[in-house]
Amino acid sequence: GLSVGVARNGHVVVARSYGLADAEFEVAANKDTMFRIGSVTKQFTAAAIMRLVEQGKISLDDDLGKYLPDFPLQGNTVTIRQLLNHTSGIPNYTDLEAWGKVIPMELTHEEVLALVKGKPFDFKPGERWNYNNTAYHMLGMIIEKVSGVSYAKYMQDEFFTPLKLERTRYDSNNTLMKNRAQGYTLQDGSLVNDLPFGTSQPFAAGSLLSTGEDLVKWSMALASGRVVKPESFTQMATPTVLPDGENTRFGFGVEIDEWEGHRVFRHGGLIFGFNAMLMWLPDEDVHIAVISNGQPLRSS
Repeated sequence: GLSVGVARNGHVVVARSYGLADAEFEVAANKDTMFRIGSVTKQFTAAAIMRLVEQGKISLDDDLGKYLPDFPLQGNTVTIRQLLNHTSGIPNYTDLEAWGKVIPMELTHEEVLALVKGKPFDFKPGERWNYNNTAYHMLGMIIEKVSGVSYAKYMQDEFFTPLKLERTRYDSNNTLMKNRAQGYTLQDGSLVNDLPFGTSQPFAAGSLLSTGEDLVKWSMALASGRVVKPESFTQMATPTVLPDGENTRFGFGVEIDEWEGHRVFRHGGLIFGFNAMLMWLPDEDVHIAVISNGQPLRSS
């Protein structure tokens, strides 16, 4: 199945779904069917951090130790900025062999961080770039500590409800959710249920559900200054340049690139059974979102 949203010049012009939300019961997807968006969640998390920065509650150059004092930094200084732009050097827990053994489990924040706790840093913070789910899990923990509420509640109250994103919410294996798509993959050419996984693990790095329509509404709001101030979005959408001059093409929850000859700001998401892409073509003022509940269907 697919959930598709397209907006142009401030208006949603396509909000449709195709195929099946549930293959076993042959239930068709509709425009309100919620799909897992995986790492597109990171854009929401980055915006939440920038809103807290605007409110003076945190600083991009704050030391991680100020918020997570129990995490051993091994003599390193890691800033919130480096968590946002994937330059912290903290190991990415989803790259570790140990993670493969706990994928189906619901883990606490502490249990997720235990996977990387005490392991050598991949590099000195700020010197290199490596896509990092651990960092965004930590950012969610910082949001909770500073706001005093759960990440799910913060996102709902600050973003989803005010922006009328009625089909966007935090995922949970325990909660009954009407019109939530199931995830699939291919095995030897046949459609199969994808692996079960603990929805608490991706957390602020990848645990949101949404639709194509809601994602383009979000993208329009973010680009127009209705989520964070324009200067904050400019920071989010400015690519990080490493000390050796390498352009990482990533800002905060935004990849800055070119697509089919067009300037594009985008972020993808790949999570068990699902694949997503959200992009904004600023020169054409077009926002596009595509989410699939078939993991092999890649967006690029």
